[in-house]
Amino acid sequence: MPSKQSFGSDETTRLFFNFFYSQLALLEKLYQYQFTELKHLDDTRLRTLYPLLFSIHHTGTSIGILSSHLHLNECYILARSFLERLINYIYLLSCSEEEYSRYLAYTKQKAYRVLDRSFTAGASKVALTWSGSIDWEKESELKKAVDMFTSETGKPKTRWTSQRLSEMLESIASRGGLEIGYLMFAILGIYDDASEALHGTLYGSIFHVMPFTRKKPATKSELKKTWNEQFSALFLMLGSCIHTLLQAFHEVAAIESILNESTINLKDIGKVIKEIG
Repeated sequence: MPSKQSFGSDETTRLFFNFFYSQLALLEKLYQYQFTELKHLDDTRLRTLYPLLFSIHHTGTSIGILSSHLHLNECYILARSFLERLINYIYLLSCSEEEYSRYLAYTKQKAYRVLDRSFTAGASKVALTWSGSIDWEKESELKKAVDMFTSETGKPKTRWTSQRLSEMLESIASRGGLEIGYLMFAILGIYDDASEALHGTLYGSIFHVMPFTRKKPATKSELKKTWNEQFSALFLMLGSCIHTLLQAFHEVAAIESILNESTINLKDIGKVIKEIG
């Protein structure tokens, strides 16, 4: 633990990074444990959602790799993907059967739609067309899924759920009895900036180097401290969210030892935060 180290120092930032990576290691331990020990569980949601759990870990690993090259802006972009996947996973563990079925149906119809797609800009058009065909009488489930996600105007619906993030978090809190504060904090700290970066706005290109609430860094050392602070906050938010995922999983299938390790990691980083004030 640092001795009165300031927030934004290299040593303190390393502690936040280690916290995030320790949480990622628990996520890896979780999906490996599920594959080796829980694969015969009757709960089909855990089995079906395994690829989503796997992808959350890989996205987190990618953030770690990018952070080692100081690609802070790109880390925020991936952090939004990490966060949305993680919230979807937690939500799907406890949502209604109807909502869960919609998630699966969306996957089916999307896999079909991408076989035949086009894009038009003015008088120009490009297309990717599949030369095969579907026997709709034999593929009744696929037809049902396509119909479910086709609007009255014939256009595809682009979201699998009508629930906003706030509504999904409310559902998570009410059904699983989970503390959603970590998720809310991460949405507040990540989502808007990552969206701006994804949409290519000028703000989205410079927010990570231009603090708008205080003096702009005038030297390399000041800029490095600013980046360290942002990286530390990012690692704290993402690592804390992993704890909520582990809690949600524990409600379905007991993973007491893994959850206990995460609790210890949270206490340790809490001591760091208290130490640096």
